[in-house]
Amino acid sequence: MTEASDTRPEFRVAVFGLAARLQSMLEIVLRHARHNRYRFALSPTRGPGEFDIALVDMTVIGGPEVASTLRRVLEEDAVLRVGRRADPDRPRDDLLQSTFVAQVLFSLNKVVDALVDRRREAQAEQAIAAGMIVSEHGERRRPRALIVDDSPTVRRQLSLALHQIGLDSEAVASAREALDVLAMRRYEMVLADVVMPDMDGYKLTRTIKRNKALRGMPVIILTSRSSPFDLARGALAGCNSYLVKPVSMQSLRDTVQRHLKKLAHRRRADSEYSFA
Repeated sequence: MTEASDTRPEFRVAVFGLAARLQSMLEIVLRHARHNRYRFALSPTRGPGEFDIALVDMTVIGGPEVASTLRRVLEEDAVLRVGRRADPDRPRDDLLQSTFVAQVLFSLNKVVDALVDRRREAQAEQAIAAGMIVSEHGERRRPRALIVDDSPTVRRQLSLALHQIGLDSEAVASAREALDVLAMRRYEMVLADVVMPDMDGYKLTRTIKRNKALRGMPVIILTSRSSPFDLARGALAGCNSYLVKPVSMQSLRDTVQRHLKKLAHRRRADSEYSFA
């Protein structure tokens, strides 16, 4: 793999006080890690913003102070401490000089995995706060919901309510129509009535949850039935939330936002690394 065709995300590593022998070994490890999921490069400079990860030798004079300072500037786990042995008078080192070569790439990957995870989570939270969601393909767009209810009035009211919350929506009058639409388009959630002419909301929910491509999509049942028996039927069908009509705007908003956050976190965990 040539450097020009290397599409892996690159992270810059700066060394502080590292012995020449260990630094030379580090250069060799990084140069030959062509199949590693990230690309690491030694930073020739150590100014603010010029590197992502720091390797600090804790055995040299001033090493602990440098590490402490860097931890206030960088994210805390982006500073890897290199030492000789466990010292009860200070925190345990991240890397030992005796096993440096064998462990350094693993440790760098672990740091970046944590950085990436936090960036994804922040990206998802920012998107939700802005009324957007990050799709499976990394695009930012308004969340979409499918409304399933045989009442034109309810469909219209729910569509308006979801628009105020920040969601686009489409509405269909039957469960059969819903399944046809779901086979063609992706939605962040389904809001379904229970009593419908051809297939009730419970059966629709079970059908969705049996479909491997759809089972992760939240299904919210909205119904006037509030008995324990009906609540149990909803749970057994696999619905994610059960709202009893009339549903307040606040209750609908809280439920929708909760599922959007869960969905965003799941997509973040399942997606490949990318910077938007």
